[in-house]
Amino acid sequence: MKKLYIFGMGKGKAYIDRCLMKDKTQVLGIIDNYKADIMSEVEGIPLVRQNKLSDGYDYIIVSLMQYEDTREKLILQGVKPDKIICFFDFSDADNEEYWSVLDSYKWRIELMWKHYRGVAIPTLDNLAYEIYAESETVQSRCPKIADVDRTVEILLKDRKCLARFGDGEFELMCGRRRAAFQDVDEKLGQRLREALSSENENLLIAIANNYGKLDKYTDEDAEAIRSYMSKKVRKEHMKLLDSERQYYDAYLSRPYIIYRNKKNAGKRFDNIRKIWDGQDVLIVEGEYTRFGVGNDLLDNAAVVSRVLAPGKNAFSRYKEIVDEVRKQGRNKLILAVLGPTATVLAYDLAEEGYWVIDIGQLDVEYEWYLRGVDKRCGIPYKNVSEVTQYGEVATDDRNDYISKYKKEVVAHIFE
Repeated sequence: MKKLYIFGMGKGKAYIDRCLMKDKTQVLGIIDNYKADIMSEVEGIPLVRQNKLSDGYDYIIVSLMQYEDTREKLILQGVKPDKIICFFDFSDADNEEYWSVLDSYKWRIELMWKHYRGVAIPTLDNLAYEIYAESETVQSRCPKIADVDRTVEILLKDRKCLARFGDGEFELMCGRRRAAFQDVDEKLGQRLREALSSENENLLIAIANNYGKLDKYTDEDAEAIRSYMSKKVRKEHMKLLDSERQYYDAYLSRPYIIYRNKKNAGKRFDNIRKIWDGQDVLIVEGEYTRFGVGNDLLDNAAVVSRVLAPGKNAFSRYKEIVDEVRKQGRNKLILAVLGPTATVLAYDLAEEGYWVIDIGQLDVEYEWYLRGVDKRCGIPYKNVSEVTQYGEVATDDRNDYISKYKKEVVAHIFE
């Protein structure tokens, strides 16, 4: 009887459940670093943190579709590489040693079916929009989006506010959850729709440039965009968008990792940094987001202060957040890093004459740029929502950047 841990209890776990050789295996626990703090078990199986594994297990099966960072962290923790099975790694599916715990036929069928649904069908659905992106017919069916350089130019020159709408915001408007850090909230969805249709001249509405050609993006990111931008989703988006309106590029916050050509990333970052050059900056962010901490992204700002909010379901504390930002942010540039809550915040405060930019994952992108990586990875002292689970963030008060960061905090709004 092989003893196992399963890493993650998201969508990937259902794939594992269908392939697991249940009569030959025993699941000791499910590793989930966030939920293990609030739940003791699920379906009768113990929930455990990554650093609380018992001895005597044979394998850890990683259920995450983006598994590389998790595998690396497990190895750094001391787990032997041959004890780690990444379910969505085709090479692992071909390893006969792992067929004693996962049914080889079912496993490979699951991967091929997922590839067909997630890659082949979306590629065909989006083919016309990519090939004929310059045609009048396709352009009439796609939103008008000014590029990143033009977006930054207007933010800098005219001190406009920015509200960004990515796939997470659109999903919430449609009553579905996409990001792990924000549950579906009917009121939040309504507020997002209200912000999206705002006619405030002081507010730029930015959306992700996913509707036409995708050749400037990496193969992996283009594939992810196609997978998301199904016929159904594209139709939903276009119902929410105004075909006559000028939108701006929400990928302003992603100058590095998604692009095939990364040589100009440094110039992109330098251009964006001009926005807060010499400005007093107030950052409103999740508890462990730590925007600009440990790097020089904000070194050209005059003064930096911070309001810390819950990293998960921040909208549940929205009134307290917006009231505190009103108090602390007058005559400052406000950089909001709170997912969809930041989008609503930018909309509301733009109406009141504040200068707010929903800046998103810019700092994490900068960390990846400084490291020269081409895959998303975790940052030990920051919460990277795309690749890490909550509760893994390191804090060492002996580090100068942590002590400096703590001095910048002017308010805490926690659950």
